[in-house]
Amino acid sequence: TSSGGTASAGRPGIAENPYVPATDVRWLVQLDGPVDIEDPADLLYLDAELQDPADLVALHAAGQRYLCYLSAGSLESYRDDAAEFPESAVGNPLADFPREHWLDVRDETVRALMARRVTALAKLGCDGVPPSSLAVHLADTGFELSASDALEYARWLAERLHAAGMSAGLSGPSELTAELWPTFDFGLGIGCLERTGCAEYEPFRAAKKPVLHIELGDESSAPGVCNKAKALGFSPLISDPAFTGRCIACSDLP
Repeated sequence: TSSGGTASAGRPGIAENPYVPATDVRWLVQLDGPVDIEDPADLLYLDAELQDPADLVALHAAGQRYLCYLSAGSLESYRDDAAEFPESAVGNPLADFPREHWLDVRDETVRALMARRVTALAKLGCDGVPPSSLAVHLADTGFELSASDALEYARWLAERLHAAGMSAGLSGPSELTAELWPTFDFGLGIGCLERTGCAEYEPFRAAKKPVLHIELGDESSAPGVCNKAKALGFSPLISDPAFTGRCIACSDLP
């Protein structure tokens, strides 16, 4: 079962103490559309804007928790507020996602819009948020963004999330995790097993903070991947590359 704070009076869905996943949490990820609220997972990682608000309420009523997707370092052209980002702060497209463009995370308007998004996610009852696309210093953004810029922005985001009653998850390379693990509540490793052995999340494990771990694969690759992932002490999950909810929980395998 999952652990975390209880909803405070008068603020539905917002926790007194930020929810932090249990290390053995049963969870799933689906970012491409509405989730199946009948799924017995303790924790769901979803895109809150794509859900029926009544379904989100039903998840909490059933004792389930949900983390919400937020692309914090890029502009997604299909979001309702996309036109509000200043052109001067919109940079190069992401290599693998041509409909997304990097943002100048130093820009005051960008930060104001991200702060508004955080508030909106809190109102939707999100228990936590692992902001994505934070490693702006390593990308061809079109801006001169340094590691210090990336670290400062990530800390700023964590402060906003905590102030809104949500936990903050960190998904990033070792340059970020080594510096930021004290500020964030949990790690989110995606596809790190083959790439680095997930070594960048060792500070979380050493501090006894949970790490949710997604590897891309299918039923044929799941046993081998899960054995390696379980040895790390993380909460591993096998997902298809599009995050459509077709997940294999390593905890379900023998």
